Amino acid sequence: LHPQLVRKIVSLFHSPTYNLLGAQLLFNTHDTNLLAADSPFRRDQIWFTEKDKYGAAKLYSLADFEFPTPVQSGQPVRFDHLERDYLNGRFGAVPFLGRFGYAEVAPNSNLNKNGQ
Repeated sequence: LHPQLVRKIVSLFHSPTYNLLGAQLLFNTHDTNLLAADSPFRRDQIWFTEKDKYGAAKLYSLADFEFPTPVQSGQPVRFDHLERDYLNGRFGAVPFLGRFGYAEVAPNSNLNKNGQ
């Protein structure tokens, strides 16, 4: 889905005007725009998964990570760099990409070097 559409759908669920019964929305995404400084989510609403070497998935919340305290008490913590930190692997949940070279994908294949 387009990032603007995702934000609109999320805003409808956060709206007491449109979500009169307090329905919840649970979804997964790789849209890192949702981690931008103007994220519509609280830290406890953002969860990550990471697989170990055996393929077992671990689920954990962004709220599990420590962040600098606000300068003045009572002010919310700003998350200006969540997207960057996520992409840089600070929160784990980094995919294992393995090897994508031709020889590793099909070492015994009859395909020529052009993939034909």
